[in-house]
Amino acid sequence: MGAAAKNLTPVTLELGGKSPVLMGRTADIGDVARRVMKAKTFNAGQLCHAPDYVLLPKGTEDAFVAFATEAVRDMYGALKENDDYTSIFNERHFKRLRSWIDDAKQKGTRVIELNPAGENFASSNLHRLPPSLILDVNEEMTVMQDEIFGPLLPIKIYDHIEEAIIYVRNHPSPLALYYFGNDFAEERLVLDGTTSDGVTINDSISHYSINSLPFGGIGHSGMGAYLGKTGFLTFSHARSVYRRSRSPQVEHFLRPPFGSQTHAFLSAAITTE
Repeated sequence: MGAAAKNLTPVTLELGGKSPVLMGRTADIGDVARRVMKAKTFNAGQLCHAPDYVLLPKGTEDAFVAFATEAVRDMYGALKENDDYTSIFNERHFKRLRSWIDDAKQKGTRVIELNPAGENFASSNLHRLPPSLILDVNEEMTVMQDEIFGPLLPIKIYDHIEEAIIYVRNHPSPLALYYFGNDFAEERLVLDGTTSDGVTINDSISHYSINSLPFGGIGHSGMGAYLGKTGFLTFSHARSVYRRSRSPQVEHFLRPPFGSQTHAFLSAAITTE
């Protein structure tokens, strides 16, 4: 953006961010866990719009952990040398993610490693990191401050949906937001009370696959949008062309002295509801 600014060149930025999952009490928690873990483990969470943390109603966390564990087992089984499960991009990011796990543990969290086959990853040089749920989180933990971009999933508990909405609203606008529930009034509360780029309801990351939907960012997660017609307009320049009317009456209205005909024209052109 800095380089473009030197040449007065507009830019479209699709960045990342901490994209939340808000689960309402009317949602099917088993379905939520399966869909969230499918998205979170896709490319080992290394997607700009991957779910970054989950907001769960109080009392549902144990069920979510159980269903998430089952989902990972059903999708992958063994992870260490499974071609369907992705390695972390490079050594630096592998060490970064492991250090964030250590940071969370030191600050009082519970880390539940979803490792269905009980494999030892310490001896592997594949940079594989099993999916991990992080419970009892607080704002001092790095995983709750920066975009994770990996298979770590913090879980935060709320008592009332308004509390969850305020939490999202009080943080930088994310690239994506995911709401699960079957309460339309609650859905409207979430949509009206938060700001994000795209939203998927009752699923995760699916809105990006719809080419007719704009995709981009807002605030900290970027600016502008692309895909479909929006992308064509974003990367095009609309050139305005005006051709003067040949009517002498129009020319007369646009120059002084302004008389009764001008006032009548303006009165007709300007209306009030």
